[in-house]
Amino acid sequence: MKKFLTCMLVVPLLIISIMSAAQAAGSAISAMAGITMQLNHYPTDSEKQTLASIIQDEQASADEKSLAGALMRMQHQVGGDDAKKLQALMADGNASAGARTLADVLLGLNHKATARDRERLQTLLD
Repeated sequence: MKKFLTCMLVVPLLIISIMSAAQAAGSAISAMAGITMQLNHYPTDSEKQTLASIIQDEQASADEKSLAGALMRMQHQVGGDDAKKLQALMADGNASAGARTLADVLLGLNHKATARDRERLQTLLD
């Protein structure tokens, strides 16, 4: 009976934890999509703070951290090592569809998102 009660208490907590982690991951992509939609040449200081918090978040995936770093450092376009990392992310079959979409948009950015890019980013918003 004790084992049954323990399971009845632990299982819901595990489910809630997993759901929270999934929502947090989606929130990072969503936050970056929102920043990218409004982007004008480079992120604002407050947007850079949001991106820095994603980079420092222990729950954020390596892909999310790479995306946040590339977006935070961009000046009109993503370049150098950031572009290489985003190209690798796009080729990674294990990366989420949202991360690959965001990487593709970031690689194609020139000062700001196109109307087509904004449509694609809209699908990533929570």
